[in-house]
Amino acid sequence: MRESVEVLDLTNYHLHSLEGYHDELSESLTELDLTANRLKEIDPRVLALPRLRVLSLRQNLFEDASDVGRLSSKATLRELELHDNYIKELPDLSGLTGLTKLDVSFNEIRSLSPLTTLGAQTELRGLYFAQNKLKEIEGLEALTGARVLELGSNRIRVIQGLETLAGLEELWLGKNRISAIDGLSALTNLRRISLQTNRLESMRGVGVLAGLEELYLSFNGISEIEDVAGLARLRVLDLGKNLITRVGGLAGLTQLEDLWLNDNRVDGQSWDDLQRELADCRDSLVSLYLERNPVAAALAAEEGGYEQRAFAAFPKLDQLDSDKFRHGTVGDRA
Repeated sequence: MRESVEVLDLTNYHLHSLEGYHDELSESLTELDLTANRLKEIDPRVLALPRLRVLSLRQNLFEDASDVGRLSSKATLRELELHDNYIKELPDLSGLTGLTKLDVSFNEIRSLSPLTTLGAQTELRGLYFAQNKLKEIEGLEALTGARVLELGSNRIRVIQGLETLAGLEELWLGKNRISAIDGLSALTNLRRISLQTNRLESMRGVGVLAGLEELYLSFNGISEIEDVAGLARLRVLDLGKNLITRVGGLAGLTQLEDLWLNDNRVDGQSWDDLQRELADCRDSLVSLYLERNPVAAALAAEEGGYEQRAFAAFPKLDQLDSDKFRHGTVGDRA
């Protein structure tokens, strides 16, 4: 009697079809990984599998994913991976009542409106739509169980359509065209947000995220640190590659561990000034990046240098800039 198989991994087999795998595509399969092949359509035998929980079609040649609507495993499927194909439209997802993860990143999708076919879907936790052609955040109203939403590298200009996602914990919006931080007031459980590489000139709007732990705003046009003083749980603040001229506005951040201020325009502050501005995170700061600011060069030229004084001022500081560590430089460690 043939032993039943639950997992079949055909990753990187360069298959154009599944001819020759008839016996392997048994009804007992619960996981099927077809990553990195040359498939253009879902084999009818895959569509007929009744117990699939995980189906990965990453890195193939799919242009049309509509066959997803014909899967016999709709009621059991938990994870659907369509990452890195040529898909132009989301398929009809109705009937996928147990889906917890949907990854359609690195495709050519222009609209999320087909997500409404999920209806009152309560199981979906992770949604990944990075590197598509999306201009709007839409179709998410019923997905109230979502915890992670990835929308990086699209064409989004406005943060909207998130009002019902109160349980969201991570929101990734890097590499879009967003110019203002708004539309976030309902996200009371948000822990991480990335708005890197957008068109922001101000941080105003992040202050409504009282539970925020990680905030990524590098590669924007922000000139002032503001609206973060009330974020008492903040551990990571990334403001590298902006236009900030002064370190300030950080009062109350007693849990801040990582502060990136590299590649800004901070000037005219003495080491005493910097210490005062960072006083509330004196006992928590682990990493501090000030390199490629005028102030860093000025402080380094002073007697004693700022490296020695920084490690003395912050008892938990282990890293200062990208190449200075409490127990030596990168060169010393090599």
